[in-house]
Amino acid sequence: MIEHPTKRELDEYRQRVLTPGVFLSVHRHVSDCPHCASQCNSSEGLARDLGVLNNGLLDAPDDTPFHLSAVQMIAYARGTSDQIDLEIAESHLSICATCLTEVQRHTKHVEKSATFSPRWWMINRWQPWRVAAVVCAGIALVLFAVWLLRTKPVSRTEQVAGPIDQSSPQSSPAPTSGSPEVTPEAQFALVLNDGNQKVTLDEQGTLAGLERLPAGVQRKVQAALQTGKLEQSSALGQLNSRPSKLLSNSGNGLPFRLIGPLGHVVRNEQPTFRWRELAGAQSYVVTVTDADLNEVATSPPLNTTEWRISKPLKEGSIYSWQVTALKDGARITSPVLPAPQAKFKVLDRATSETLQQAQSVYPDSHLTLGVLYAEAGLLDEAEQELHVVLRNNPRARIAQTLLQNVRAMQNPR
Repeated sequence: MIEHPTKRELDEYRQRVLTPGVFLSVHRHVSDCPHCASQCNSSEGLARDLGVLNNGLLDAPDDTPFHLSAVQMIAYARGTSDQIDLEIAESHLSICATCLTEVQRHTKHVEKSATFSPRWWMINRWQPWRVAAVVCAGIALVLFAVWLLRTKPVSRTEQVAGPIDQSSPQSSPAPTSGSPEVTPEAQFALVLNDGNQKVTLDEQGTLAGLERLPAGVQRKVQAALQTGKLEQSSALGQLNSRPSKLLSNSGNGLPFRLIGPLGHVVRNEQPTFRWRELAGAQSYVVTVTDADLNEVATSPPLNTTEWRISKPLKEGSIYSWQVTALKDGARITSPVLPAPQAKFKVLDRATSETLQQAQSVYPDSHLTLGVLYAEAGLLDEAEQELHVVLRNNPRARIAQTLLQNVRAMQNPR
């Protein structure tokens, strides 16, 4: 029997107030479950969510007025906004004449600079002479490309951030006797937009754009771009209780499900524990033990399904946790044998310092943070960073590959 998210979780999912890990778990379920999807997309729910969104966009009397940024306006005009930014932009434009005027101006500029655009096609798609012109232009481009292929060697290049100014071999002056040979600028095998910098990898595998990182971190980023694989944290191997088992619906040793942390590394020394509600339970108590099964913390009786530990845990240490529910005078604990222990590890100091150093020199390098988070076992954080890399480089196969790689780590089979 499939276990569905609670009504409260579905409401928080629609309003996007869940923590990243819980949001992803509910999102994957809703994507595959027509029953829950219908609840999230009901007319009443959508109307309520729209009201919440509009209220969030309206300014309080003493607040600074909110307006869309220039980046959001240009992305909306070009039709490149993601789903969340699109909802924010459309809701705000419906109530803000100032931003609407600016977006209209950007739209006119986009239409002038791009003759063949989705907007142009929607307006003119039924005019036969325009269709014929487009077809002729396409044929001309194909013939021109064939001519280039027959007259000039093509380098195998994945370029995702626009053309790079490169000198042509034909235009390079011939070397004179006794002078060093003049070679054209190296062709890049990969170019990625990464925050305020471009990260490049040439055909010889040389990484550029992240020179201020320690050499060891640069090598890790270089290896990830060359192989398309992220180095899996050794810490995850120590957490032999797999999340997939603890999230299963078998009920074997799991009278109710735990959400997290499960089989992951946590950066916070005072993590928050979350679990599913047990129908009819009057209260819950969370118990945390160390690797030797010594009790290190116990919560008071709780009426909620989450608890943040008040005592800082030791860096680099592995812990287990259980939740005991009180129902009809009986105590029901999850997990118990034969289910595996619910384990997690607190990030060690050395890894934490490496992350802090990388963030201090390149705070907006989502690629670097994604690679380092994955290696550290901070899988939810790694997925968030690599998702930004893919959003900024939608045509880069390597960005999609790395994101799929970290998702596979989160859901081992």
